[in-house]
Amino acid sequence: MSEPHDPSPTSASPFAVRDLLGDDMQDMQLRLLAGGAGLRRPIGSAPVQKAGLALAVAPGELAAGSVLLLGEEEIAWLERLAPDDRRDLFDRLASGEPACLVLSAGAAPLPGLAVACETHGMPLLSSRLASAMLAERLGRRLEIRLAPSTTLHGTLIDIYGVGVLLLGASGVGKSESALELVLRGHRLVSDDVVVLRRVGAAINGAGPEVSRFHMELRGIGIINIKDLYGVAAVRERKDVDLVVQLDPWQEGKAYERLGLEDRTWEVLAVRLPFLEVPVRPGRNLSILLEVAARNHLLRARGYHPARELAGRIQQALGRAE
Repeated sequence: MSEPHDPSPTSASPFAVRDLLGDDMQDMQLRLLAGGAGLRRPIGSAPVQKAGLALAVAPGELAAGSVLLLGEEEIAWLERLAPDDRRDLFDRLASGEPACLVLSAGAAPLPGLAVACETHGMPLLSSRLASAMLAERLGRRLEIRLAPSTTLHGTLIDIYGVGVLLLGASGVGKSESALELVLRGHRLVSDDVVVLRRVGAAINGAGPEVSRFHMELRGIGIINIKDLYGVAAVRERKDVDLVVQLDPWQEGKAYERLGLEDRTWEVLAVRLPFLEVPVRPGRNLSILLEVAARNHLLRARGYHPARELAGRIQQALGRAE
């Protein structure tokens, strides 16, 4: 059974070369060497492309919008070229369609490369990271950033390593439940607004950068969970493993009692396990959410307690006959 609510995907917001130099990319250790006029060039390809043999064969056909990595092998090959051939190659490379060029392992630009990049407005960046590490880190970050996305009202929290997305009407208790879970040792990802991105077969969630780790509590105001409880109480992003709808208790409504039926909630063409939890005075939501997370882990390992109990009852009835 699918929950009918299904946020529509939105196209990923434009991601430009200048964003590689932002605060959230500091671990890439990137700095601009030349071609600052091209910092608005859009990046449209997630895999970081190693120049490799393309330099020698067809530099004009390198993927448009890609981040082109020049590592030690490429630099060594370029150094062996005649000066005129190298200058001609630099002009073709800098006037091409890649979003930017990146020198790895702190390599200094060869004579003429910075000039060509400055002339054609091709951003030339440098990083101290080795080629393999830079390609893996930056590729993963770009894959997340460029993935199909949608934004919704909810709260995302890491409970025992399970990414639990809380949904429900405003005032139902999502923020208060998340705060109590933080006090019990779990980690907040985002409150109120959650940005979801489809990365492969997974849904990755994070908070908007401007309001990251902030929470609104009625009667108190805005608080910063990271400042109040430390870095161990938050995490920047988390894959969503379980969706929980907090629903104000309605007399006469048939709520799930056995858990035999596996419900799902679809977002960005991915189905996620779904629970609907009724909310009323006296119910400790934080404990219920911990139980839901632990039960999800058991199910993921192949243990389904409701079905096991139903099987035992069926066997007992068979023996009684």
